Amino acid sequence: MKKITIAANWKMYLDEVSSIDFIDKLNAEKELFINKDIILFPSHACIRSVKDHLNIDLKIGMQDCDIHNKGAYTGSTSIGSIDIHSCIVGHSERRIIYKENNDVIAGKLGTVLSSKVDPILCIGETLQEKNDNLTESIIDSQISILPKDLNGRKLTIAYEPVWAIGSGDVPSNEYIHQMLSYIKNRLKSLYSDTDLNNIKLFYGGSVDANNLQDLISVELIDGFLIGSASANFEKFKDIVKQIKL
Repeated sequence: MKKITIAANWKMYLDEVSSIDFIDKLNAEKELFINKDIILFPSHACIRSVKDHLNIDLKIGMQDCDIHNKGAYTGSTSIGSIDIHSCIVGHSERRIIYKENNDVIAGKLGTVLSSKVDPILCIGETLQEKNDNLTESIIDSQISILPKDLNGRKLTIAYEPVWAIGSGDVPSNEYIHQMLSYIKNRLKSLYSDTDLNNIKLFYGGSVDANNLQDLISVELIDGFLIGSASANFEKFKDIVKQIKL
């Protein structure tokens, strides 16, 4: 059985106190989380506190990063500012709220790939784009920023239909399989088998303990990028319980 990754994107739901409280609860029930492939994505300001309080070997990531590694960029956070495992780039909230286009996201992806950090590139269509039958062209555009060669680097593509995020409207397994198959075929046209072996496919969008077990049955899913449900310890615990070793 393949090992499923749970990537917990806390967004801006937890401050430092509540992040530490979450970790204290996790430590108290650490047997459930040991040997599971889990990546926690606290807010930037809470990463150090989370790392310092965590008593088991879980991965920690950044929710976003700046294109630049250092310099006069007030308010930004560089990929090298703290030791982490992964970094999310291209999340739909960055694309929509902060108006980040493909050029900006390509720059961030390149910055992450030039570091030792593993990138998670988010892609997905809005409801309007889906209704206009533009999903495949949107995906083509969003993955067009990928480098020609990964040079042995690991990469995760997280398919997150924007209309499913936080809405409770989860696509059918058939729809998710169709879209992941399309993405995988596009990747096959770009990369060698060696590079393909280093690419994982995640799904994200209203994932919770009630639907995760059914979603795991989608053959191409290697993991899940989970938002608000992952920032509530009891909900997160119920999600992790669904993952069998």
